[in-house]
Amino acid sequence: MRNLLVGNGINIQFGKSDYGSQQIVLRIVKNCERDDFPTHIIIDCPHYMKSFIGQLYLESRSIINGMYDSYVTCTAEKNSLAAFKEHYKDKIGTLKVTDIAFEDYYLIHDLVCHKLKITNPEQFNVRKALEISYLYSIYNDEKINELYKLFPDKFITFLLEFDSIFTTNYDSNVELSTHKTVYHIHGDFNQIDDVYNADSFRNQLPDAPIKNIEIDENYFYLYSNAITTHCGEYKEFQIHQATLANQSVEKMAEAYRTDPKIKEEIDSWTTSSNSLTANLGLAIQIKAQNPYIKFSEDYHFDKLENMDGCIEILGLSPWNDFHIFEAVDNANIEKCIYYYNSEKACSRICQLLPRLNSHNRIEFKNVKLLWEEMNEK
Repeated sequence: MRNLLVGNGINIQFGKSDYGSQQIVLRIVKNCERDDFPTHIIIDCPHYMKSFIGQLYLESRSIINGMYDSYVTCTAEKNSLAAFKEHYKDKIGTLKVTDIAFEDYYLIHDLVCHKLKITNPEQFNVRKALEISYLYSIYNDEKINELYKLFPDKFITFLLEFDSIFTTNYDSNVELSTHKTVYHIHGDFNQIDDVYNADSFRNQLPDAPIKNIEIDENYFYLYSNAITTHCGEYKEFQIHQATLANQSVEKMAEAYRTDPKIKEEIDSWTTSSNSLTANLGLAIQIKAQNPYIKFSEDYHFDKLENMDGCIEILGLSPWNDFHIFEAVDNANIEKCIYYYNSEKACSRICQLLPRLNSHNRIEFKNVKLLWEEMNEK
């Protein structure tokens, strides 16, 4: 089997002026000045968003210098903080607001909240506004899905050679150019999140989130299942959350159907003053009555974890999304080909794929040579 895993690097290659990290952050800031900014979805006053990003940026040097080390609250944040400091330490003297990758702003936001003792729901609501602003910028008035028109024929032929294609991107350029199934392991602009789907399992419960949400179909992509956060551990949790929930509810529903004592106990949960307990009881009752209902599992990460043969990785940075490289290293892979743009990236890949590296199963190819070959007439 030949597998391909692509990241934002291919969007940068074909949309250089629009989809690099700096351009995405700059567009977020510029979008705050738009007359048609979707204030009904993101934030009532977009100027607050612009100012807030600036305030977060002002904390970046303090974070690099270790002044926020004591504010981490878990291993995931600790790992993200270490990666943040390593990545930006050499740029501290010239660091600009657009130099910081936007997903790193989530880390800055969380650390500032810990320092100032800001908790949920305020911490969550602000982070959600940041997230939707990010998706709004990436989508770029639908221009993101037009990049495939710039793909040279040789690159499309290259894509067609693979048996399975995985992507961390939310756009549809690869499938539009190849008409192949593409597995979006971090979500897809065209896939609505369960929270916003009136027919989802989650919205069958009495406190259905959809009751308090008015969907604007003109901005359907802002309601998608796209995952964006500062560390791989959090992304991995979101990816597997629905699968684990389905497994648990299925087991409890089976017990509910077959054991009268368990049924009586679960029925009592539905009247609990604790909303989580009540929801769990109600979910089990619904599952017991309708065995086919389930939380949507839309991230296809199991296919990545269970792949075999060879994998080629193109346009994926080795400085984040460590859960992906861990999955690759643990898969039944005979060989990994990584397209690099710097020697530093090669060293990083060897660290991220220790098993494959120890068995000499990593091959490095210069991505610049690949693009030159793809663009040859």
